[in-house]
Parts: sequence; structure tokens; C-alpha cells
Amino acid sequence: MDICFTTDLILGGRRVFISAHTKRALGISGILLLILTALLIYDREHDWHIRFSKQSGYYDEAFRLKIMGGNGNEIYYTLDGSTPTTEDFVYDEDEPIYIEDATGNDNIYAVRTDISTVDYAIPDYPVDKCNIVRAAVFDEAGACLDSITGVYFVGFQDKEGYDKVYTASLVTEPDGLFDYETGIYVKGAAFDDPQKNEGVQESRRGNYFNSGREWEREAELTVFDEKKRVVLTQGCGIRIKGGLSRIFPQKSVSCYAREEYGGGRLFCADLFETGILPHKIVFFSGGNDRFYKIKDYIAQNLEQELGFATLDFIPCVLFLNGEYWGACYITEDYNADYISGHYHVGRDNIVMMKVADLEEGEEGDQELYYDMEREVAYNYMWIPENYERACELIDMEGYIDYYAAQIYIGRNGDWPNANYALWRTKEDEGSVYGDCRWRFMLFDVNSGGLGLGVLEDDTLQLVLDMDPIFFSLFQNDDFKSAFAKRILEIGREVYDEERCETLADEWADLMRQPIADTNRRFYGTWSEENFERAVEDVTAFAGQRYDRVWDMLVDHMGEEWLAQNGISK
Repeated sequence: MDICFTTDLILGGRRVFISAHTKRALGISGILLLILTALLIYDREHDWHIRFSKQSGYYDEAFRLKIMGGNGNEIYYTLDGSTPTTEDFVYDEDEPIYIEDATGNDNIYAVRTDISTVDYAIPDYPVDKCNIVRAAVFDEAGACLDSITGVYFVGFQDKEGYDKVYTASLVTEPDGLFDYETGIYVKGAAFDDPQKNEGVQESRRGNYFNSGREWEREAELTVFDEKKRVVLTQGCGIRIKGGLSRIFPQKSVSCYAREEYGGGRLFCADLFETGILPHKIVFFSGGNDRFYKIKDYIAQNLEQELGFATLDFIPCVLFLNGEYWGACYITEDYNADYISGHYHVGRDNIVMMKVADLEEGEEGDQELYYDMEREVAYNYMWIPENYERACELIDMEGYIDYYAAQIYIGRNGDWPNANYALWRTKEDEGSVYGDCRWRFMLFDVNSGGLGLGVLEDDTLQLVLDMDPIFFSLFQNDDFKSAFAKRILEIGREVYDEERCETLADEWADLMRQPIADTNRRFYGTWSEENFERAVEDVTAFAGQRYDRVWDMLVDHMGEEWLAQNGISK
């Protein structure tokens, strides 16, 4: 057995007895503590990491910004969004960087004349600006040891248009956006190349129409919520997003989280409060609804209770390399991460089609879609067994919800033959959504539809003419009856005039000033009257469309048939 020798120690005037066993343990702990302390001192003395004296954020008054750390190595910094090199400003610790309201500085990027083929205005006033400070520390050999980015808004408490919305900053190498050869935001070489553009319309030319990883640029993303708290700061890759809307001066931008940009493959913030960390988020500029940006917001919010996928929209103001870049929405993106997170299915078990292209899945998986299309479109759906098979291939309740809602709001022009997406699982997972049935996804409700201009349109006839799957299903009385009942329910409940007007008024109160500032920034003009007219156009449509939809059903089905199936106005 252990023999415990004792000694004593005077602590605070009291004698404390310590056994030899305890004494040995304390001795070992003391040695470990000394080693740890020595390591910390060594690490601190040799720590070349750098940090700013103030975090990115909103500040009422100007201040001096210090760059700390670097372990005696030279620190260089830039103020235009470019990556620091040893050719840039040398940081002097005796003269910290003065950070004030940068709005009075000359416009750098807002004066570009090569970002669009449509008419737009070069602002003749200094646009709002935030301070972008990028710093890097280099060793004697010129190797970069560490780099950081800070985003500072000063004096914005006196500016309108920021108090109720999110703010976001994208910082990236300017050449990656605006270089003639490699810039993703400009017309550039791709616009002028006669060989590449042979037979291509001028409206489809430009660097900004290029896609894929080759046209992705590294950036630093910082997002502030409506209370001006930083909710996300992370490196990412950015690309231009959209179809023909890429020609507009204010473009949509996709952001991808990737390990190579200093983070994980997911963004480290649940921006949409869904419990899902996204791999991709989008700054959506409104598409064809570029002047008012109201239609997608209204449709996505009102239709989110229906049986198909919708996107969350967060109103936001974007700054690009420190300069005001207009109002937009932070949105989710339809991809395998979205589907897996929202519907609780295996990420590697997903097939997603966008129009005729395979968006998620492996090469060959698109045949699952084409097989479904052939089986439903080219078989007689009035035969019960064939319709039952269609219901095994398609989530029919969700399908009816999707088509009823889009027909109700009069979507046309780029739908139904474009701007549609759907998904399914490859293998049956034995779960509600993992049943291998196709389900639809709502996006790009920003061209024809949801306005008085299409109030009288027979969108049902449009879809019957253009969509072979819907046309075939419409030959089945059970489908036709369910569709008629649902489109009227959607008119009474989802697009109820009062409900739509309440949402539109809330949107107008939130977005009036940001939309005004955006139109002045990109188009040099703003009309309060036209803004109110755009809001009224949506609400008046909601108030009057129901009667026209009823007449449309009567035209296609007959009042007697509707009555026999228990369908009334």
C-alpha cells in the first residue's frame, strides 16, 4: 500500500497539510503548466496572424482602424477591394487608417459603361459607399502569411433606405468583375468576338453570359441583418446568374460556399431560419421585374403554403467592392442541398431537372424524367389505369397546386415551356417525399403574369397548347375536377384580395426607399406615382382575376359539367 508522507504549507495564515502523493501530482501539473505557458509565449512571439481593432459593422462616427499582429512583418492594405500585394499601401502602426463616411469619395465602379447593352444611367452623384479594408502580412521573401477583410459603414444612421432591410457586401478582385478578357460583369471580349458570336443575337452576347467554374470568382461575403448585426462573414465563389436578365446593369449573383475559399462547403449561417445551412445563396435582382421587384416576392410568399417548393426572400441592399449596388433579395437556390434539407431525403438520391437540363444527379438520370413524360403525355389518361400510373409517377396534388396557381396568376411568355423545375428521388426511401414521384418548384415569377395586363388572358388554353403532360392529364375527369376545385380555392384563399393587398402594402412600406434609390442609381430616374401603380397593378389583379378564371373554366368545361361535379362559383 502507498505510504502517504505529509508536509505543511501556510496559506492565508492557516496551516494546510499536503500528502507526498498530492505533492507529486501538483509538481507534475506545475511542470505541464510551465510548458503550456512557454508554448503560449512562443506562439504569441511568433504569431504572424493579423486582426483589425474594430470588427466589420455600422459606426456612427469616424474612427482610426488599427491592424494588429504580424509579428514584425510588413503589413500592406488596399481600400478598393483588390487583394493586397507588396506594391500597395504599407501599414504604419503610428498612423492607423482613418475610417469615415466614404460616400463622398469618387465613384469607381458605378461609372462603368460596359456592364449592359440596355440603356442605363451613370450616376452623376456620389453613390453611397462603405469602407473596404483588405490587409495582408508578408514575410521577408514576399510570401503572404495571413490576410483579412473589414467592411465598415460610417454615418449611415442619417441615410434612408437601410433601417428595415438586410445589407450585404461582396468584396472581390476588381479585374475578376470588370477586366475585358476575364471580368464576369462586363460585355468584354465575349461580346466583341465575331467568331464566337456568329449567328448570336447581340442581346445574348457578353462575358456575363459565360457560365461554369471557369467564370466563378473568389469573394468575401459579409451579411448584416436589419438590426445591422453581422450574421455571416465567409469566403465564397461568385458567378453571374440568370437568363436574358444578365444583360441588365444590376445582375443577379450566385454565391457558392467552398472549402478552397477558406470555409466549408456550406455557409455557416441559417439565414432563412429553416434549420438548413445552404451551399449556395443568391442575390436576386428581380429578373424581368427589374424596376419594382415585387412579383416574385408576392408569389413566393403567398404560394409557400401550397404543395410545391418555394423560395424564401430576404429584402437586402447590396454593396459591391464598397459601392452601392442596389436593392435585391437574398434567396435560397434549388439544388440537392435545398431538397435534402427541406424534404429530408438523401442528397445523393436526388434527380432534379430544370427545363430539359439535368441539374442534380448523374448522367443518365434525366431519362427518368423523359420516361415519365412519354408515359403520361402519350397515353390515354381517360383510362383509369393510366391515370393511376400517372399518380404513381407524379405527386398529383402538388402538381395540381402548381399549375392551378400559375394559371390563376396568368403566367406566360417564359412559362410553361421554360422556367420550370422538378425533382424526385432515384430510389424509394420509404418516406413521405422519398417516394420517387416528381415534384415541382416555383421560380422566376417576374415576367408575364400577376398584373392587369394579363387579367383577361386564358392561361389555361396557353398551357393546354404548350404542355403535353398537362394536356394529357386534362383529358381525365378526376384530374379536371380536382384542378377546377383547386384553382377556385386558390383564388378565394391564397390570392384573396385583402390578403394580397396586406402583403403588398407591407412590401411597399419596406421597399419604397430601397427601390427608389436603386432606380436612381441604375436608370437615373424615379417616380413615386409609378411605384404605387406597380403595387396597385398586383392588388387590382388579385381583386378581379377570380371572375375571369371562373369564366375560363366554363369555357373549357361547361357550366353543366362543373355543376355535375359539384363545382360552383
